[in-house]
Amino acid sequence: MVKVPENIKAAFTAQRVIPMATVNGEGVPNIIYVGIWWWEDEETLCVVNNYLNKTLANVKDNGRVCFVCYGKGGSYQIKCMAEDVTDGPLYVKAHKLATERERPFPGRSAVVCRVLEIYQGSGGDGAGDRLA
Repeated sequence: MVKVPENIKAAFTAQRVIPMATVNGEGVPNIIYVGIWWWEDEETLCVVNNYLNKTLANVKDNGRVCFVCYGKGGSYQIKCMAEDVTDGPLYVKAHKLATERERPFPGRSAVVCRVLEIYQGSGGDGAGDRLA
């Protein structure tokens, strides 16, 4: 796994809602926006599964996910291996984040994404370069 530097974590956090991409076994891509997520540690981004249908099927099929952020803090892409977690402390945290809101969501599981690669997402010099 790769340790995500603080500046890249901050760039993702500043965006709040981030795109999450997956692909199924036949290579068909799927992308959604996720709004309830958090950095568990410097190697792990967790997403709350409220209504992840195709996304969750793809995670269970091959575990490959990708996120991208953009903004004042830069633009970055992270590639991860993910698993669906339905019990334990990460599930409990995800469920609470989803259900203990003014407008509650189901909080069905936590999709735990371990960062494997980080890429530069901005254009110009270094565009697409692997950072870690």
